Amino acid sequence: MPVPKKTHKADDKFSFHPPSKAFVRTFMAPFKFYFAPQFYGLKELDVSKPAMYVTNHNVLGVLDGYPFATELYLRKGILLRALADSNHFMIPVWKDLIQERLGVVEASRANCHALMKRGDSIVVYPGGTREICRKKGEKYELKWKDRKGFVRMALEHGYDIIPVAAVGAEEAFTIVQDANDFLKTPFGKFLTFIGVSKSVFKNGDLIPPVVRGVGDTIFPRPVKLYFSFGKRISTKRYKKQFDDEATQEMIKQKVQEELLSEIHRLDAIRNNDRDRSKWRRLLSMKKPKVE
Repeated sequence: MPVPKKTHKADDKFSFHPPSKAFVRTFMAPFKFYFAPQFYGLKELDVSKPAMYVTNHNVLGVLDGYPFATELYLRKGILLRALADSNHFMIPVWKDLIQERLGVVEASRANCHALMKRGDSIVVYPGGTREICRKKGEKYELKWKDRKGFVRMALEHGYDIIPVAAVGAEEAFTIVQDANDFLKTPFGKFLTFIGVSKSVFKNGDLIPPVVRGVGDTIFPRPVKLYFSFGKRISTKRYKKQFDDEATQEMIKQKVQEELLSEIHRLDAIRNNDRDRSKWRRLLSMKKPKVE
């Protein structure tokens, strides 16, 4: 099991003591029964040195990340430290839960630097809130825009980047109303008029969709989830060019292409997967549209 490097006292605030593997197995048992997560490339994954795991968010972001992170912990002994948006740390109780129980750290260049200096493995979501707040017709699209900060940090510290694709969660929900629909309502038009939709919600990019899962509820359908660990991308040869934007963009494109390739591969696997469980098929049925 890879062990983080010894740290200075100044880094003690990033120390994290995870729950036991026995507890994690028990806690995840209902989840695994309900979603039957499938993992590809995990057995062959080299975990001899820390790396940056780059993955995609699915709608609402409630069914991605932790399934493969806990599997890494259980099967490979790797503790992934997630970098999360500062909004998470403004919510009482929740912020304590994700920090103390999950080891989540507020996303910033300084915090990422400290974690890498410790020798921790990192998981990042370049799409951030924009991928969580999906709109209709955006399944599995990467919404990274010009974000290259994660690449810069990987280059500076010589971290390999491992793309991890997450597929299946988009089918757990149906988007009933997205940001575009909301902004067409009287209240949405009012927010646009006073400038709030632009200044606070970035023209709808930060407005979560209204979804439906099982029946008329928001409880997710018991779809199968699929995760794939893609081809490792080495950054070592570019370490001295960590501040060069052209190099950052080149690596970013490599990561995107590999991640999209794995997403398409998993989607094909999902489409050909014939789960014969009657209860799963029944609860996964989408409510027909009313013409």
